[in-house]
Amino acid sequence: MSAQISTNASIELLKIQFADFLKKKMYRNTQERFLVLERLAELDKHFSADELYIIINSTGLKISRATIYSTLDLLTRCNIITKHRFQGESAHFELSSRKPNHDHLICVECGHIIEFNEEQLYNIGKNVCNKFDFIPMKYSMQIFGVCKDINTCEFNK
Repeated sequence: MSAQISTNASIELLKIQFADFLKKKMYRNTQERFLVLERLAELDKHFSADELYIIINSTGLKISRATIYSTLDLLTRCNIITKHRFQGESAHFELSSRKPNHDHLICVECGHIIEFNEEQLYNIGKNVCNKFDFIPMKYSMQIFGVCKDINTCEFNK
């Protein structure tokens, strides 16, 4: 029960952050935008805009694809979600606060994504930024490869 309360509190903080961003940038504060935020905050994986569209609309809510895409853009701009280009044409997103400063291994055959955090990589980036008087905001490393045995991979569909 306490985990649910914590999650609800986190969602409420995200709503406040988003409302402040919308007000500051003079965007409309709509119910649909906040429904998109609520649904994506419930996900514990990377997702595409189309996947989110299907999830939202399969629950009986009717939010247009255009609204989802524009809301994801706004949520990215206010740092609530992080946008990734792993492979292919579509971008994938994840909640920024769920797992900050981590990296990804991406299988180019099955699309499986493994998240990892390696302190040495973070330190290398920090050192390079210091060397060039560059102020880092965030970083992302992506390693593309294939699962060890693609024929028996549980993610290969």
